[in-house]
Amino acid sequence: MNSSRFLALVCATVLLAGCDSAAPGDAATAESDSETAVGSYARGLVLGRQAQSAVLDAESFVAGVRAGIANGDPQYTDEEMQAGLAEMGELEMAATRAETEANIAAGQAFLASNGERAEVTETASGLQYEVLVEGEGEKPVETSVVRVHYRGTTLDGETFDASYDRGDPAEFPLNRVIDGWTEGLQLMSVGSKYKLYIPQELAYKDGPQRPGSPFGPGSTLIFEVELLEIVS
Repeated sequence: MNSSRFLALVCATVLLAGCDSAAPGDAATAESDSETAVGSYARGLVLGRQAQSAVLDAESFVAGVRAGIANGDPQYTDEEMQAGLAEMGELEMAATRAETEANIAAGQAFLASNGERAEVTETASGLQYEVLVEGEGEKPVETSVVRVHYRGTTLDGETFDASYDRGDPAEFPLNRVIDGWTEGLQLMSVGSKYKLYIPQELAYKDGPQRPGSPFGPGSTLIFEVELLEIVS
């Protein structure tokens, strides 16, 4: 089971189980201390990933979790905590703006350099593509459902998603994916393999990314895509 499916399962377990566990020492609680420890760690891991923040004070966060578990008295008043949350929110927004601006600038610099290569073609929208293999089959249209193999990487070469690694091609309607895919796949004939260089405005734009995402808001992304079939 891959990590994303595991975390989704853990999240579902946490939501369903809540705090309705048996009392300590009850035989139904867990088969062994080790299983209890692993399950507790998994819950903590999910909680920590959901709480990721550029300005999070990890020690204070853990102290708050411990106080909540122990149902102890808060270290701060309600007014102090509300003020702290408000200030933290402002700092997070500032950090996100700075990260977004840095990612956009890095993407623009990369695309400006990449676009000078003879192998790369740039469309009117700013999408860049490189033909690795040119197929001879039919080309899809915007409403087509296609079947593809792909690998997505960040500008530094980190793979964040790949159907190749799963050994399972993806199937989807072209009008339900990011704009760079919708445009880029329509340039390809069945049997083609292209590399798409997708600027942030044709990818996930400058919106917030999910916690743990390998790329931040405003990121330019690179996809190697192989068009296997037009399903419909």
